[in-house]
Formats: sequence, structure tokens, C-alpha cells
Amino acid sequence: MLFRKKKNLIFIFLSGLLFSVFFVLPAAAGEAVRVDEMAVINAERDLLLYFSVKNSFSAEMEEGVKNGIPVSFNFFVELYPVHQGREGGKIAGHSFDHTMVYDSLKEEFTVELEEHGSMSLSFQSLEEARKAMDTIHDFRLAELSRLAKGSDYVVKVRARLAKKTLPLNFQYIIPFWQLWKFETDWNALTFTYGNSAPATQR
Repeated sequence: MLFRKKKNLIFIFLSGLLFSVFFVLPAAAGEAVRVDEMAVINAERDLLLYFSVKNSFSAEMEEGVKNGIPVSFNFFVELYPVHQGREGGKIAGHSFDHTMVYDSLKEEFTVELEEHGSMSLSFQSLEEARKAMDTIHDFRLAELSRLAKGSDYVVKVRARLAKKTLPLNFQYIIPFWQLWKFETDWNALTFTYGNSAPATQR
């Protein structure tokens, strides 16, 4: 009974939002979603990657989360060697998700981080949950044994909203999907392995 009630509330919310798409003038577009603050650091055995996503949540997405719709972000990470300005064969490629759900009974947001063994974090505020969704830290990009000291490499990252976020009945309604979807460009960080200082974007 509780599940059916929650499902009905989600349907009512989605239907209302869909109605607004057709009959309300569209708001001005916000800032583009982008990958930012990329950095790589040498750990004892692994090359660790850090980055964040900016402007990922729209007001409609936030309202959807509060009405029980889970939100998932897909992240894609690739590492290549660079020789004389040209990329070589891919050394490593990864993909993983971050997923946020809201429990209205507990008034609590839960964020699952797939790259850390599907670790779950709980938050009382949406702002804290958003930060967890947008931030990647201590991600094991590649073993250091696969890199050559003094050689150049490039790590590329992009992010997108997972289409599975929307219920099946609404995934293919284009105006509704346009309110939610995002996919960043690839953001690249070139670095030389063996430098003492961490490589960061400037």
C-alpha cells in the first residue's frame, strides 16, 4: 500500500511537470554542466584521480528527488599515454555511477558511490547530498607499475545523467527529458608521471 501511494505521488509530480513543459514559457538556460577541478596524485601503488561536476542539478531535478525519483549520474574515465603530442593506446577505461534517493519518512538523502564498492552515505540536507553526487575523490585510475617515469599521459573525464533516472513511461517524452538530461564534454588533464607535485587543472 505504501509503495503504491509513493508510486502515485511520483506519477502526479511527473504529470504536473510534463504539463508545465507544454504550457509554461521555458526558463532561461542555466550554466552548462561541466567537469572541473581535475587532479591526479601518486599514492603508494596507484594513480588516484579527483574531480567534480559543476551545475549538475536543475531546480526540476531537485524537486523530483524530493518527490521520490532516484537520480543517477554516469561517469566515464579514460587514461592514455602521450607521445610527441599524440595519444597512444588506452591504458585504462572506467565507468561508474553515483545514485541519490530520498526517504521521506526518515527525511534523509542517501548517495551510493559505485566506485567505492557501492558505499552508501546518508545526509540530512540536499546540499550535502548534492556535493557527494558531484565529487569524485581517491579514485584508483591505474596501477603505478603501468606508467613510465618521465612520460606524458592524459586522463579524460565526462559525466551524464543516467537515462534510467526517469520512469519508463517518461523516458521517451522528449520535452520532459530535455528538462533533466545533461552530458558534459570530455575534460582532459595532461601530466608527466614522476613529478613530485600533484597534477592539477589551472
